[in-house]
Amino acid sequence: MLRNVLIVDDDRILRNLIAKKCAKYKTRFTPLLAGDGIEALDILKEKSISLIITDLQMPNMDGFELIAHLTESYPDIPVIILTGYKAPTWKKQILQKDASGYIEKPFVVEDLVETIRDSIEKEAEGGLLHTVSLEMFVQLIDIDSRTCTIRVVEKATQREGGLFFKDGILMDARIGEVRGKKAACDILTWNDVVLLLQDSCPIKERMITADLRAILMDAMNLRDPAEKA
Repeated sequence: MLRNVLIVDDDRILRNLIAKKCAKYKTRFTPLLAGDGIEALDILKEKSISLIITDLQMPNMDGFELIAHLTESYPDIPVIILTGYKAPTWKKQILQKDASGYIEKPFVVEDLVETIRDSIEKEAEGGLLHTVSLEMFVQLIDIDSRTCTIRVVEKATQREGGLFFKDGILMDARIGEVRGKKAACDILTWNDVVLLLQDSCPIKERMITADLRAILMDAMNLRDPAEKA
């Protein structure tokens, strides 16, 4: 079956170049193009998509907002992130744990096309492909030095929590009356979630002094025993 691959980037020249280079695999997949998240969601309503390639910095609806929508409405579609921001080695290791990819700009377009081909083949073979996880999402917020509030809803329990970022720094977290690092670690153990993104942070004073890496490691340690039970 011919797969559809959705390429989302506001750089028209780049996305057209990627589509052109994809022509060598025209019997395996078809590239569909969108200039921002809004156009991408319109295409998703009309077409069956096997893989999404998206930039983070875009007008109208950026990659973060698009990913939040995907997590809720299209959790089965894997995503490859394109970004011009450099990630330290430890962040790359965490990001690349997802079968969905993370590619830094500038990149060789031919290499990206090969990554697309490999992902499509894994899908056809029943390989493990996952959309962006909450863990990966907060890493992207960190790398992009973004100021925002992430509202997180765990689908199974309907528990709600909030993660508050200022310039990519995790300032605070809240679940009900629980605040700080404890709340952050708990939220980051949630797997099947809905993400709601707000482009502001009401927290003025930093309540969490630990860095994000330490919090992610603590959350991972909390999650492992539960997954083994």
